[in-house]
Amino acid sequence: MANFDLILLALIAVFIFLRLRSVLGSKDGNEDNRNHRDIFNPDPMDEDNESSRDNVIHLPGSGPENQQNQHPIPEVNEIEPVGPVQQALAEIMAADPSFDQHGFVEGARGAFEMILTAFAGDDRETLKNLLTPEVYQNFESALDARKAAGETLETTLIGIGSLEIIDAALDNKMAEVTVRIVSEQVNVTSDADGEVVDGDSNYIDTITDVWTFERDISSNSPIWFLKATQAE
Repeated sequence: MANFDLILLALIAVFIFLRLRSVLGSKDGNEDNRNHRDIFNPDPMDEDNESSRDNVIHLPGSGPENQQNQHPIPEVNEIEPVGPVQQALAEIMAADPSFDQHGFVEGARGAFEMILTAFAGDDRETLKNLLTPEVYQNFESALDARKAAGETLETTLIGIGSLEIIDAALDNKMAEVTVRIVSEQVNVTSDADGEVVDGDSNYIDTITDVWTFERDISSNSPIWFLKATQAE
């Protein structure tokens, strides 16, 4: 019986050992290194990661070996989209460095006020200095007709609501810039007896004009002449 008991205990011990080995697995001395590599740094030769490496495209200089040699990327100012009008203004500025679109807008504002006042007051000398010959002829014809009718025009410029550049062009040395001007005016036309024949002194009219100015940029004269007028 004693021998039988020893054999039974030995079989039980072997059975328990085999069960533990099947559950825990065997150790080869590299478990710590393998587990650490699997989690933080997959084996580059592992077949499971080979397909993922094939789908990765490395940009030039983006590898780890280039990280220490990279220089800080300089800041770049954003460039606003450029349209045809801005391109034309840039061409004018390149041909005439004295041209400044903001200064031009202020000059056009002043010219608009002067021309309105000169036309209402029959100041032909001022008009000659600000209009092209063709436009001056049109203005002169209107002045002659008004004078022949014995009428007078009184214009009061209440204010300019907006003035913006809407077109520009450079043809050889001739530059053209078109502006849209929205203004508030009071216009009253009276006959020889002082009776109002057109307009109302109590009515403020909002008028939108489109004026085109031109200048020969090869000329020493800084004056932009009114080339065309149109009412919107």
